[in-house]
Amino acid sequence: MAIPDTSPQALRPIASLISKSEKAQRKLAPGTWQHAMLQDNLEALHMASALLRGEIDDAKSIPQADLQKALKAFASMIDRTAKSQEKFSPGTSQHTLQRNRLAALRTAEARIQAGLGGH
Repeated sequence: MAIPDTSPQALRPIASLISKSEKAQRKLAPGTWQHAMLQDNLEALHMASALLRGEIDDAKSIPQADLQKALKAFASMIDRTAKSQEKFSPGTSQHTLQRNRLAALRTAEARIQAGLGGH
């Protein structure tokens, strides 16, 4: 499956999610499930960001266990974002924000999945 080259469009929402997740994580106590979940999400988002920016040439060079962990995090983020988008009316800024995040998360997920195909 060819992955569309939507890296520039995906980078901004991914960077925004990284920033928001880092701020949220600082407010949580280490050792809590929320802190751990955000840590997993951040690791996945950073991996995807590096792939989308070309800092990592190919996801196949990333250990399979790390790719699997990232895919699990992306599946959760995609599910939560899709549910959040449903709460907003089409055409609203909140709906558009969630739509753009969802597209970026799916692009990033596809890059990660491409790496698993080579293991």
